[in-house]
Amino acid sequence: MIAILELINNPQKMRRYLFWYLIIMPLALFAWILLGAANSGLDFKAAINIPFYAVAFLNGCLAILFAGLLKFAASENEHTERMIAFYTLVMLVFAGNLPGALLAFFLWWALREAPEEPFAPNYRWVFIASMIFLGLVTLLVLFANIRLWSA
Repeated sequence: MIAILELINNPQKMRRYLFWYLIIMPLALFAWILLGAANSGLDFKAAINIPFYAVAFLNGCLAILFAGLLKFAASENEHTERMIAFYTLVMLVFAGNLPGALLAFFLWWALREAPEEPFAPNYRWVFIASMIFLGLVTLLVLFANIRLWSA
């Protein structure tokens, strides 16, 4: 139990685990789409026209974008990274990626003692624009999930 708590409190390890989860999970989704398409006799482009595969493809692309955003935030400062981790947590919950949201929560928790610094002093507008874009894509994924599962 103590080893798990030490792992959760280590920002470097949680940063690494979340980043690699957000890279490997989409690759697994894309492989799943490719295998499903091959099984149905379709190519990848035709497969993502099927609503279930399209939502999985959007989730995979969203996860890759969040991985890039988190990597970029880590180069800024810890306060920015903590805020981006919380934003990622909320957006991954809306997108339905609960394991990723749990890892984002643990990263946010590990960075709780981050010093109070300004949010993104060098690339503030890049972060704000990317957060707005990722929020819109997450809403698209949320509405697609609701429509897919309510039909």
